Amino acid sequence: MGFREMLPTGCPPPNARDGAFEVAFRLVSTVNPDVSAFESHAAKQEPLPPGVTPCRWASCSLFVDLETVAKKRNAFKKLLKYPFAAELKIPVGSGLLVEDSKHIDFWMYDTFDPLAAIVVIRDLDNA
Repeated sequence: MGFREMLPTGCPPPNARDGAFEVAFRLVSTVNPDVSAFESHAAKQEPLPPGVTPCRWASCSLFVDLETVAKKRNAFKKLLKYPFAAELKIPVGSGLLVEDSKHIDFWMYDTFDPLAAIVVIRDLDNA
């Protein structure tokens, strides 16, 4: 089994695990996201910022609750272009993940369909 994206050498990290998340959130720009909404910054060829590892930059960034999503979105003006949060249910066998302080780095297996994992799209501006 491979991953949806090309990953840097040594990625995912040794502490990544295959686990389930009953509820996880991804910021998205539209109420009808396509699979590109789940691409990593690396896949979008965005420049690597200082202090961020290439492996983390190559992950799909998720959050564990809506409060954290709202705080992160409001803290970084560049995230205001994402007025929606896709609520996901991620089963075991979907990929490898590392949870750190309410943030999840998620490296999806090539067999995982993030669109099929969407439970609901939440409007953050009208919550």
